[in-house]
Amino acid sequence: MVEAITPASEAKPSKHRIGEEVLDSHIHDDHGDPHRAALEGADEDAHINWTTCAAVFSLGLTFLSGLGFTLNSFLSVATVVAIQLQGSTNNVNWVAGGFSLSGSVAFAIAGQLSDYLGRKDVILLGQAFLLIGHLVCATALTFNQIIAGMVLLGVGTGICFVIFAGVSEILPNKWRSLGIAWIEVSIAILALFGPLIARALTDRATWRWLFILGDIVGVLAVVGTVIFYQPPRRIFQDRTKWEVLYELDYIGILLYTSGVTLFLLGLGWAGIQHPWRSAAVIAPLVLGAILFLCTFAWDFTRGPDTRPLFPWRLFRKFREFNSLIIIMFVSGLGHIACTTFIPQQILFVFTSNPITAGWYNVPAAVGGLFGGAVLGGLVPRLKHIPLQLLAGNAIQALAGGLLSLATPHRIAPGLFLQALVNVPFTWIIVIGYVTVGLHVPQRDIGLAYGLQGAMRYLGGAVGSTIFNTVLNDRLPKVIPPRVLAAVVPLGFPAKETGKLIKAIQSRVPAAVKPFPPDVVAAAREAIRWGYSDAFAYVWYTSIPFFVIACVVSLWVADPSPYFTNHTAVTVAEENLATRLRRHDNVESKDVTETKRSLKEIE
Repeated sequence: MVEAITPASEAKPSKHRIGEEVLDSHIHDDHGDPHRAALEGADEDAHINWTTCAAVFSLGLTFLSGLGFTLNSFLSVATVVAIQLQGSTNNVNWVAGGFSLSGSVAFAIAGQLSDYLGRKDVILLGQAFLLIGHLVCATALTFNQIIAGMVLLGVGTGICFVIFAGVSEILPNKWRSLGIAWIEVSIAILALFGPLIARALTDRATWRWLFILGDIVGVLAVVGTVIFYQPPRRIFQDRTKWEVLYELDYIGILLYTSGVTLFLLGLGWAGIQHPWRSAAVIAPLVLGAILFLCTFAWDFTRGPDTRPLFPWRLFRKFREFNSLIIIMFVSGLGHIACTTFIPQQILFVFTSNPITAGWYNVPAAVGGLFGGAVLGGLVPRLKHIPLQLLAGNAIQALAGGLLSLATPHRIAPGLFLQALVNVPFTWIIVIGYVTVGLHVPQRDIGLAYGLQGAMRYLGGAVGSTIFNTVLNDRLPKVIPPRVLAAVVPLGFPAKETGKLIKAIQSRVPAAVKPFPPDVVAAAREAIRWGYSDAFAYVWYTSIPFFVIACVVSLWVADPSPYFTNHTAVTVAEENLATRLRRHDNVESKDVTETKRSLKEIE
């Protein structure tokens, strides 16, 4: 019996060791030395074609759906929607908390998967989660369903943060910051008018339109991604995708996922569903922290022929990686503080008019847009990355601290400071992603971006809990004294003050009718001052974190010499029309061959 011989051209390459796999020919293998590749692999004639620009545009559009209509828009009306659906503000913190929790888990896992299985398939999976999440929120009948939808949106957004790695690797090193800056611009588009649009829709139509519009934009992003984004679909040529899946670190993934989930659940319950000292809070906090630390212990002791979730080869580099992890954690913590509490400070301290409050949100959004689009795009030209990070974090610390001085009578300075404190967030994000992308090997860029994003999301979830706890702790202590001092001189009985406060905070006109108009007006003004006092402590709490980030910034390794024309991944230069023409040519060739065969038979 003669065995069939496989042609050499079709023979499957033999498996290489993990870390030495045969990469797709479109991927520049830097062999673990990205700095040398950036200097020696620079192509002075490198250019960006229009299909790459279209791919970057479509990928950035994904975040307009994932973040623009969620954190940047819905968050500003979440309290109002909670009162509509459940008659209270219970669990409102889980809108941002659930989003950040699920995103933190998804990003860390998705980043690594995209290194092994290809960016496009992972991104399309994330986009599918976004479409489903928007649909769940748009059709929600209870507030818990909205929280569930936000969790799905967090998963989708966390997975889609792989886009940062995808955009970076298809652009020359010196243009990476512009690609990431465009992503931040697409996010900031709705940060400008998102709160205003959200409040206008809630007041005059329905908040559900936010999620309907999110799905419409999401569909456009999917179509653009499918047509224009053509990275390598099979990263490793000596392995199938199933073989790669078999090699993943499932124990590390389980430890990390369960640890982060339990820890953040404990933070979310603390002071709201259960007291801080209760077993329901302490047990998940302690167990979650232990499991999270066990992830590092497990992964750091694994051998070289493995694919750990937290590889020691990255975490042993403090200046190139760990320092940026710390800074991104603080950035996420501060960003959630601004995203969540600036709209609340505007609504409860500056004005109760929802439309006016929407306009008051614009300066903060302009600050974020300027930081991401202008300063972010100038990162390679400004160079001196540690000093840029130091300046950004110093501005956050200063402006965040000064926000404690904002009062109902200091609206203009308050709006200016809100704009100023928002400038560094998007700027630091661009710096962080660009810097880590130039310091880690190409094989690990998705994993590195994923861990950076996961720490940013984790910081956001921790920040949301910390600042909510501070705010909820201060409000009962500062509002009643303020109201008592305002209404008792008007002859209002002190023992009825609690009922008056509850009626005003319900925002139901019929609830305040039994009380005298002058008393209601005085109490409302006093409540504004009470919120001002409470928000001051929120901003005080943010200062130490920014100071820590300032110190760490000085230790970051400067990647300025590596802003070259080196491009890590070459995208296939073909669009839909090209593929269709090729398909037609193949069909035409098949028809010709068939006719020729028939003639030979005749």
